[in-house]
Amino acid sequence: MTLKQVYTNSLLPRRETEILLAFLLNKRREFLLTYPETIVPPLIYKRFKALEKKRRANWPISYLTGHKEFYGLDFKVTPAVLTPRPETEMIVEEILKIDLERSLMIDLGTGSGAIIIACAKNLKNKSTQFLAVDISRPALNIARQNANLHGLNKKIKFYQGNLLTPIRQQLINQNLIISANLPYLTSTQVKKAPSISREPRVALIAGSDGLKYYRILFKQLSAITYESLTLLCEIDPGQKNKILALSKKYFFGAKIEIKKDLAGKHRLAVIKVK
Repeated sequence: MTLKQVYTNSLLPRRETEILLAFLLNKRREFLLTYPETIVPPLIYKRFKALEKKRRANWPISYLTGHKEFYGLDFKVTPAVLTPRPETEMIVEEILKIDLERSLMIDLGTGSGAIIIACAKNLKNKSTQFLAVDISRPALNIARQNANLHGLNKKIKFYQGNLLTPIRQQLINQNLIISANLPYLTSTQVKKAPSISREPRVALIAGSDGLKYYRILFKQLSAITYESLTLLCEIDPGQKNKILALSKKYFFGAKIEIKKDLAGKHRLAVIKVK
C-alpha cells in the first residue's frame, strides 16, 4: 500500500494521518508530501491502524507520538502530563518581556516543563534562578527528562509538592516571577469536552468554579514577604471577572491585566506587585 492509498483509506483528517505516518516511518512530513507513492510496509500500516483507533477514541496525537512542539522546542509528553497548548505560549512571551535580572522564576504545575524550559532556553542573562514545582511525581519525571533533553538539567531545580509549599523559604525577599498554568476547569466542563478526556484530571479540574488552586496560591503569596512579584495565571475565558476580584482581594494596589489569546478570548491574568 502506498502513502496515497493510506490517505484515501484513513478515517482521520489528512493532517493527523500525515503526522502519524511521519512518526511511524521516521520521516518528515515534507517527505510524505513529496513522495506520495512511497510504499508503507504492512507492519507499519498495522501500527498506523492501531494508532488511528486510539485517536478516534480521543487520545491526543501527542500521546500517540510521544512528542509535542511548544515555543519552537520539542517536548516529550505522556499521559502523565497535559499536552502543551499553543495559547500557553502567551505566558512565555510575557515573561521574556520582563527584565529578569536577579529574579527568581517559578513555574507552578510545571507538567512537562514546557513553560520554564522555553523561558530558560531563551533567556540570556545568568542571574535568573529557575524553580519548577508539581504535585505529580510522574509529571516531574517527564519535566526532568525534557530539561535534560534541552541541556537545562543543571539550570532548573525541580520540587514535588503543593504549589509554593516545598519552596516557601526560598521566596522571602526575592524578585519573583511566577508562571501558574494550574488546573482551572470544572468537572462539568471536562465531561463536556471529549477531546481532553484522556488527559490527567488532576491537571484539569479545580473545584466548583475552577479557581480552587488560584485561591490557595494567592493565600500562600499573601503570607510571604517578597521584594516584587509578577504573577501570570492562565485562566478559562469565563473566569475573567472572578480572577479580577480575587486578585484585588489578595494583592492590594497591584497592577492587574487580563490579556486575550490569538482567538480573542480572555486567557491570561498578569498581576504585578512592586
